[in-house]
Amino acid sequence: MPPEQIITEALARYERLLVSYAKEITGDLDSARDAVQETFLRLSRQDVVALEHRLRPWLFLVCRNCAIDHRRKVVRFSTEPIEDLDFASNEPGPDHRAVAAEDANRLRDLVAGLPRQQRELIKLKFEAGLSYKEMAEALKTSVSTVGVQLHDAIKTLRRQWIDENPEILPT
Repeated sequence: MPPEQIITEALARYERLLVSYAKEITGDLDSARDAVQETFLRLSRQDVVALEHRLRPWLFLVCRNCAIDHRRKVVRFSTEPIEDLDFASNEPGPDHRAVAAEDANRLRDLVAGLPRQQRELIKLKFEAGLSYKEMAEALKTSVSTVGVQLHDAIKTLRRQWIDENPEILPT
């Protein structure tokens, strides 16, 4: 596949995820978009064909570094979501959609209360769909560290959720 096509497909596939990820780091949508733009600019300067087999972790690593650089320039942090996601279920009733939306908002709030590293791992795993190995590459850490921190984050979220919803039995 030619380099231009690899870049075009990567942009179509990862831009939205990278902007969301970068916004978590920068706290600002414009800075997040700048970081993603810088990421793809850097990609265009690389041997894209050689990077193709590990493109996804490379993009998240470079995006993370660009976002951190932007955050240093503008010292402010926000945990606002990049956009309202549609978490409505397949159930036809509006009451069910309202409950699902409330649950999604509450879960988003719980995730926002996690330490920065755990929030980052949650985004990489559940929004970007990265594997543990890809997350470790993107964060320049070990796979076991990723596993432990992600496990701790999920355990914390589960405990907080059950504390708020005692009618749910832990599994």
